[in-house]
Amino acid sequence: MSRRQTLGVLSPSTLNSRANPAGRILSGKDGSQGTASALSGASVPVKGRKSMAPTAENRPSAVGPGIERRSSAFGGKPTGPKQDPRPLSDKNFLNNCVHTLITYLSLHGYPAAVSPKTLASPTAKDFTMVVQFLFQRFDSNMKTFGKIEDEVPVFFKRLNYPFQISKSALFAVGSPHSWPAVLAALTWLVELLNYNEKADENSGLNASMLDTEEGGNKKEFFEFIATSYKYFLAGDDARCEAVEEDMMTSYKQKEDGILEQQARTKEADLVLLSDLERIKNEPSSLVAAQLRLAEHSVDTEKFEKLIENLQALKQSLQRKLVERQADLKSKQEQITQLAAENDEVRARVAAQPVNKADLNRMILERTKQKEALESITCQCEEFESKVHQQEVQIASELRGLETGANRYNQLAHRLKLVPASAKRADGVSFELKINSDASSPSDFSNLDLKGVVRPALDRQCDQYRTKAAELSQDLLSLEEQACSSRDAMQERREENAVLEHQIRRMEGQLMDAKGAQEERVRGEAGRADVLKNEVLRLRNMATSMQGDLEARKKAVAAELEAMQRSCEAEMCKTTSDLSAALDMMVQHRLWVQQRVEKVVAATRQAHVEVAQGNL
Repeated sequence: MSRRQTLGVLSPSTLNSRANPAGRILSGKDGSQGTASALSGASVPVKGRKSMAPTAENRPSAVGPGIERRSSAFGGKPTGPKQDPRPLSDKNFLNNCVHTLITYLSLHGYPAAVSPKTLASPTAKDFTMVVQFLFQRFDSNMKTFGKIEDEVPVFFKRLNYPFQISKSALFAVGSPHSWPAVLAALTWLVELLNYNEKADENSGLNASMLDTEEGGNKKEFFEFIATSYKYFLAGDDARCEAVEEDMMTSYKQKEDGILEQQARTKEADLVLLSDLERIKNEPSSLVAAQLRLAEHSVDTEKFEKLIENLQALKQSLQRKLVERQADLKSKQEQITQLAAENDEVRARVAAQPVNKADLNRMILERTKQKEALESITCQCEEFESKVHQQEVQIASELRGLETGANRYNQLAHRLKLVPASAKRADGVSFELKINSDASSPSDFSNLDLKGVVRPALDRQCDQYRTKAAELSQDLLSLEEQACSSRDAMQERREENAVLEHQIRRMEGQLMDAKGAQEERVRGEAGRADVLKNEVLRLRNMATSMQGDLEARKKAVAAELEAMQRSCEAEMCKTTSDLSAALDMMVQHRLWVQQRVEKVVAATRQAHVEVAQGNL
């Protein structure tokens, strides 16, 4: 941030760009004003300005038809020496000035001790130290000073101090006839320094606030206020009205944009409402869910029956296992008996007397018998192995057939083909039963699989393929509708966010407008106080000017009353318009939010129903 140029000439536009009016700098502690409002008696006559009210084209001057326009204390050059209207001979006024000066010096690190007694009649040294300290507050680079009686008048003249400070008063600065005017000048200088500090603080705060998006709108409004107020002070009503028209045009465009957005939102809401109504009128998925529940109940009963059949099969297999174990035990007993007989035959043979030829013959026969026995044993084992394999294969195939039959019956139940009174059975029983004890293939099952079951199943497949194609088309249509509903809902959310942002921005503008209006009312109230003080001062003037002053007082009072009425009417109208606009915006925001919530809820319900329908 660049350093302030303290010794430069302060122009009216520079002062008017501050956050507070420039006239506030010169106000005294006792309520007297050092601005142009307090100097109207010595001001140069200027042309009265027009009214800013939109219902009237022209009005008299802001200070009445018989009173000269007040000039700014920092405005153009005075045409002659001005008389200081401040009560310099009043002790209370001087005490307030001393108090103001001491407060500023104490708070800003004045290096020397200062007291009311010192400033009541200061020496040249004390005055020099105070002046140098105050000058350095304007410009910290000021290290050397010339003669005080030469530097002080030039410095105050550069600051556009409205009254002349003579060198003779500075030669005897502590004298009773010269010190009050110099003290008032120092007080004016302190108030100007206080104003600069407050303005710098406000400018830094406003700069940080205006960096945001919402602050951009505030910045635009502040620039409008500053520009119009500058033209107002300059008396340029044409430019002031042009700025107001531009601002009204900008607000009108924003209002049109909001109305268009509102219309689009309403159209989108109507579309969503029609979609919601259509979705509500579609068949409910509850009936389909109830039908599936009934099918599941029937399937549960069939599974229970299947479990009972499997348990019966298990018991039958256990009985067969017991029978096979009994057969095994019988075979083992037979083997033991044959072994005993064999031992007995061997013993008997051993006891028989034989010769060598018989022995050879017997050995040969035994060898032949042994070979024959081994051959028969091998054949028997092969036959037993084949029989066992065939039994295992038959049992496995029977289990597969029974499993397939059970699976077939389950699917038939799900397809509503079983029992014969089912929906798609057409009076024909499609339930398959396997007879494992059948003696012929025709008695193995109770159904003609090729002649009856398969053609019926082919017809069912064709019907289901057709229905599946239709349902797939419906599913695609529903998915497209759900996608469009989600897109529309997202657009509504975005539009709602934009509307909320606009509402917050308009609320901020409303608060700014209220603050500006209140500031304006306070300014007008201060101006009314100034006019009242002016009336009191006019009452105390010489009796020779009594007639002129009386007329001037009446004009000022009339102007004050008219201005108060105008300000009150304008403030009431502005407040009512802003309140109505805010209420409409809040109501519209609530309406849009409610509609969006309803649409979101309906869309979610539709998604749930679509998901259930897919299942």
